[in-house]
Amino acid sequence: MRSDLLRRTAGSSPPATRTLFLPSLLLVFHLISSTSGDTPTAYDELLEYDFPVGLLPKGVTGYELNKNTGEFKAFLRETCSFKIQGYDIKYKSTISGVIERGRLKNLKGINVKILVVWLNIVEVSRHGDQIDFSVGIMSAGFGIGNFLESPQCGCGFDCNDLVLGDSSY
Repeated sequence: MRSDLLRRTAGSSPPATRTLFLPSLLLVFHLISSTSGDTPTAYDELLEYDFPVGLLPKGVTGYELNKNTGEFKAFLRETCSFKIQGYDIKYKSTISGVIERGRLKNLKGINVKILVVWLNIVEVSRHGDQIDFSVGIMSAGFGIGNFLESPQCGCGFDCNDLVLGDSSY
């Protein structure tokens, strides 16, 4: 009797639960694979727009980017400051602006101290191997090699092997 039952089951069409199981399983695998590590970081996005990763300090916790308009926001845990090439630099916990290939404009949240005054860096542009920073009334250019690594909050590139949390960007 059992062999008849097995034969009928094996020869008949699959039950509805089995038919729904496979598509549901495929949907779950798709959702898992699309959310696991495939999302580019803010540093990856900089590279996509032809900028070096060192324009952002280590420790970016997240970002938003509208690929149609180029509007972006990058988030740090807290305000971040350090000194690079004699300049005091300060990043607020949220940096925003518009990104396009070779140009960051309408920047908010990045400041540089010139003499005794803090000024907003409003634009960054790349011209070949040169990165230009503009505060509106004046600009300064630096070689791209200065920005191949991300500086650390608190010490920039002069950390003298201090361990200040995650060293990956």
